[in-house]
Amino acid sequence: MYNDYFFIADITGSQEAPPVYTDADGVAMFSVSSDQKKIRFRLEVNNLKDFLQATIHLGRRNISGPVVILLSTLNDQAIHSNKILIEGFLTAKDLIGPLKGKALSEFVDQMSAGKAYVNVHSMKHPDGEIRGKIKQQ
Repeated sequence: MYNDYFFIADITGSQEAPPVYTDADGVAMFSVSSDQKKIRFRLEVNNLKDFLQATIHLGRRNISGPVVILLSTLNDQAIHSNKILIEGFLTAKDLIGPLKGKALSEFVDQMSAGKAYVNVHSMKHPDGEIRGKIKQQ
């Protein structure tokens, strides 16, 4: 992981809008390169049934905002018993929605300002079962 910019999101159902009662939880970690052109990420999810996708949205607490990054879909996830592990790298080409075509540094600015969150979707809760605000460490 890079050490220049490090972000983390604790992901729970209580942070969904509206809150979701679930046994699922998770954590997402993001490490930004010093030139802000690449982000290494790791998403770990526990006890989630019928995973659909993991996304990053812009928005504040209790507000659902637009998707700006698709972290994973059903086709590229790694499931080990009741744990999902997704990891990889993000670049500007991964930005969608209102950030499409912009520099990755604009997404980093949104994370730094507390305006981004991770949302993990399931078949039971397609709008999101667990969610967590991305915070700088």
